[in-house]
Order: sequence, then structure tokens, then C-alpha cells
Amino acid sequence: MTDMRDALTASGLVGARIHSELFGALPAINPGVVDGAPRVPPHAPDGPPGVGPSVTFARSGLTASWSSDYGTILDFAEACDVPTRFSCRSGVCHLCETGVVAGTTQYVQAPLELPGPGTVLICSAAPDSDLVLDL
Repeated sequence: MTDMRDALTASGLVGARIHSELFGALPAINPGVVDGAPRVPPHAPDGPPGVGPSVTFARSGLTASWSSDYGTILDFAEACDVPTRFSCRSGVCHLCETGVVAGTTQYVQAPLELPGPGTVLICSAAPDSDLVLDL
């Protein structure tokens, strides 16, 4: 883009007459995965194990017992260092939409719009039963 602008102005076109629009990828929203930080393998969260339903992060190979101390599945995944995608943390952007392999969830914070069938917004939900997620 810069080279094109330079070539046009060198050809005599007035800079104010040159219009451009730049498109690109969003910055990384996968902390610890693509931000250059060292990656910690997924693990059970610190502290005593929860007494709630088991949550399995299938791709990460981790199963841990839920504790209501974590408000949402996203909070729980972060405590376990399970790689996730997220942005708004309020059910608006749908970047955290994750496949549910088995189990049920409930929304602790109603999302603006429900996700598609077989998925859950982990930033706004908690497990309602033993749960297996595609994470």
C-alpha cells in the first residue's frame, strides 16, 4: 500500500486525492497460545478439587471437577490453562463459542443471542451435568 501511494504521488497525483483502506487480521486473542508467552500444559486448577460435575476438555486431554468458585466455564478453562478463544466475556461476540461433545450447560449470564445447536458460549455458561467440550 505504501509503495502504491509513493508511486502515485511520484507520478504527480495530489496526496489528498489518494484514498485507501487497509484490511487485516484481528490481533491474537488466544493468550498463551499465539502471543509468544510460554505455554503451560493444561492441568487441574490450583486448590482443592471442586465437588460439581466433571468437565472434560477433550482436545487438551484434561478432566477436572467443577467448582462454583469459577463463575463460568471460560474462567474454569483459564484456571486450567486450557487454550481458548474469547474477547467480550459477556456473550456478545461469540468468539468463545465451543462445541459440546456431551453434557448440558446453563447460562449464568444470558447471551445477547444464543449460539447454534451443539455449542455453548463458555464465557457465559456453567456446567449443568458432566460435560465434555471440544477444547
